[in-house]
Amino acid sequence: MPKPAHRLDVLGLFCPVPILLAAREMQKLRPGDLLEVVGDDPGIREDMPAWCERAGHRLVELVEEGGRIRSVVEKGQASRWRRRRGR
Repeated sequence: MPKPAHRLDVLGLFCPVPILLAAREMQKLRPGDLLEVVGDDPGIREDMPAWCERAGHRLVELVEEGGRIRSVVEKGQASRWRRRRGR
């Protein structure tokens, strides 16, 4: 797996803030870019896959080690939310 070019530290933040910050960061990226999100909220284990599915991104990796949860997300072509809204 290529090393993510973008990193977001959400340590100490709790739901829904990590996902909101990840969504904001994704807006700055191009399709295919990788975003690494590092947090410690156990909710990320459920929230990140669900958000990726809804937003049209691909969850490349979700690993927990030493109390930290590392997610790597590949930005999709266009978020589903934007496509629906743009109708």
